[in-house]
Amino acid sequence: MSPLDHLASLLRPGTEEGTREMSVSSNIDTVLKRMQERTKGNGGRALSEDLQLEAVRRFWQSQEVASFRDAYLLSWGLCLPHRPSGSCVLEDRPRFQAVLDGVDGWSVRPSAFRRCYQGLVKSYFTYDALGESAPPAARNNWKMLRDYLRDKNGLIRDKQANPDWVATAIGNQQLFGERPCDPYVDALLKGDLGAIDHLCEELGIAKASWFLRELVLAQIRGATQLGNMQFQALVPRLLELLANNNVLRDCGLIMLLDRYVKVPGAHLHQGLRDSSVLWWGNPWLPSNETRWGGVVPAARTMVADWLKLEFIETFFTKLAQDGVGDRRRMEFWKRYVKSISHIEFALGSTARNDDDPDFVVLRAKMKGLIRYLDTSGSNNAFIMNIGDLVAVEFGGMSNAFYGYHSRAARLFDTAKPLRLAVNARNSLKHDAHILKMSHKDGIHNWNKWEHMFEATLRKEFGIEPDAAVARAARVPAPARAAPPTSQVLDAREHDAAYSAAADLSQPYTRSALNKFASQQGLLVEDKTPQGGSLWVRTDATYEHITKVLTRWGFQHKPGKGWWK
Repeated sequence: MSPLDHLASLLRPGTEEGTREMSVSSNIDTVLKRMQERTKGNGGRALSEDLQLEAVRRFWQSQEVASFRDAYLLSWGLCLPHRPSGSCVLEDRPRFQAVLDGVDGWSVRPSAFRRCYQGLVKSYFTYDALGESAPPAARNNWKMLRDYLRDKNGLIRDKQANPDWVATAIGNQQLFGERPCDPYVDALLKGDLGAIDHLCEELGIAKASWFLRELVLAQIRGATQLGNMQFQALVPRLLELLANNNVLRDCGLIMLLDRYVKVPGAHLHQGLRDSSVLWWGNPWLPSNETRWGGVVPAARTMVADWLKLEFIETFFTKLAQDGVGDRRRMEFWKRYVKSISHIEFALGSTARNDDDPDFVVLRAKMKGLIRYLDTSGSNNAFIMNIGDLVAVEFGGMSNAFYGYHSRAARLFDTAKPLRLAVNARNSLKHDAHILKMSHKDGIHNWNKWEHMFEATLRKEFGIEPDAAVARAARVPAPARAAPPTSQVLDAREHDAAYSAAADLSQPYTRSALNKFASQQGLLVEDKTPQGGSLWVRTDATYEHITKVLTRWGFQHKPGKGWWK
């Protein structure tokens, strides 16, 4: 082969390759997209903290910002202590001012200045100047940094390409003002987290930042300024925010409780009650005084009443002997909840040791109120302080109610094991009681035991129910050997009305109204012959009466009663 042919053979593969059609590849597009995102992003690789710390220590000695690199690293490292347990630049006024002056020298070059500005933003959101432990000097410096970021905000935009975070910083200039959270509250209360997620991503706001903490409080503050219905609807979600933040719980819960007590009626909110008790404990125990000291007294009383209602319901349903609920006793004592100053539970072995999840939660709520009842099985006792009366109810429905005068020598000490045998040492049952009453109808000239209890509490101790209630008249006691009379049957029917279980399906008739009024001790005045209205003289505080009269077409007029 001649030298010329040899050269041609060497060139042939290259010539043939050049004539081939080039294959399409998307790899270059991916690379280009990645480069664009890095250019527009919020900084690319994280700046080494070691480099920042080295710059801080060098500056701490010299107090000079000698180069752009120094200005850049110091902007990011304002919160780093110059030595373990030492101060940071943001806590030292002369050094902090020197850094700002050094950074400010680059403000005429947006591409350089914004790199320092980004570091200052990071330091602004990192340092917790709003916390209680922040030194006064640091708070002042932090406010100075905030003002600087606001004043210099417009100098970070370049005429050419700008990272995305620049537009975010300029478009959210209020972040560097007195109320940085306010613009985002409305969206957050509607459940829209998009704007905040974008801010945190673009400006590098960490989860531990004071800003996110203040956002939670701003939402609660904003919710408390809404109408009653809007506020109540938001309470569950606001409690969820507080549940995961131990730092904010106290402040946030105070705002929620102080606002909720202003809602007309302040009806039971189970979530608010359970969260309050879980975080602060029982509101009427002296050991929890400090925790509950931040709320207004009315809010504390509100939760205390809610908790007492729950305890009353719990005792006469879950803790009743043999698990048989006693709704009549429950409904009776619920009417005295505002008069009850203290509650204790004497639990038998079953209730103390039951590992059922419901009982575990229940005992946690009763913390500080549980007393030891030295008995086996499901026997339990419920001890209430009502004015000058120490009232004791027992789990078994056949057990009588015992009452003792609180100012007399105590016959039992709840700090020690309690017993049930009559007149035994430290027993809850003593012949020296001031009251002993049975939960039986038709005895002692009363057709209902509830009426007998109510009249006795009023006469002996001046204790009244919380709401306007029926004034039952005495009726003759039935003959001991007589068969059931219509009077006894009427008493059985009346039980349902007394415990908020009146027959709401019964249509209105005048005779039905007269019967209901007689059972409830209500005064009926018929002024229709004179062209007036039919009046039932009672207020709207007793729920089951209100339900019946409303269904029958009566309307309430405050101070006068119900008319039709």
